Amino acid sequence: MLKKTIYISIILALTLSCGSSKFNVNHGVVLEPLSEEVKREMKILDLEKSTGVIFPKEYEANFNKGRLSNRFTPTENEVRKAEIEINKQYLNSDKRFAYNQNFVRFKDDPEWTLEERQKDFQNLMKWNKKEAKKSIKFDRQYLGFIENGQKILVIQFIDFSRDPYRLKDQLTKSWIGGWHGWFETNVRLKEYNMETKKLNSFGWPQL
Repeated sequence: MLKKTIYISIILALTLSCGSSKFNVNHGVVLEPLSEEVKREMKILDLEKSTGVIFPKEYEANFNKGRLSNRFTPTENEVRKAEIEINKQYLNSDKRFAYNQNFVRFKDDPEWTLEERQKDFQNLMKWNKKEAKKSIKFDRQYLGFIENGQKILVIQFIDFSRDPYRLKDQLTKSWIGGWHGWFETNVRLKEYNMETKKLNSFGWPQL
C-alpha cells in the first residue's frame, strides 16, 4: 500500500542535508562536527533515566534552516520543566500523528479503504505503545527556536539500547542526523511548544 509506505517513511525517517558532514552509509547517520564555541556553551543534563544535551543558539542546525533561523538557548530549568510534559505526552503525540496520516491527510484516497486504515492505525499504535514505554530511557538532544513569538523546544530522542556502531559517544560531540539504517530505527524527532505546553512530531505543530 503506497500511502502506508509513505506514512511509515515519514514517521521513521528524517531527511537531512549531508553537506561536508561525516556520513556512514551502513548506519545512515550524519555527524556534524561542532565548533569550539558550541562545545563551550553546550550543557549536559542527568535526567531520570537518560542523558540530555542542550545545544546553544550558536549551533547552526543543518535541517529546516528557514524554520530554525530564529534560535535561542534553552536553559536547564526550561528543559527540566518541559521534560515532565514530554514524558507524559510522548504516546499521545504519536497517536495524533498516526491518526492524521491514516484518517485525515489521505482521506480522499479511494485505494485505501476504511478497514485498511483502521487496521494500519491499530498496528502502528501497538508499536507506538511499546516504544513509548521505553522512551524515558532514550537519550536526548535539544535545541530551541522561536516561531510566531513562541519558544519551541526541538527534542531528538535516541535509543542506544542497541548500538552496534558505537554512536553513543557522539551524543555530546555532534547533532546526530541521518535518514535510514540504524538512524531510521533508533532516532525520533519531536517538538515541544513551551507556551502551549504541547508535544508533537517535529514539523506537525498543528496537530
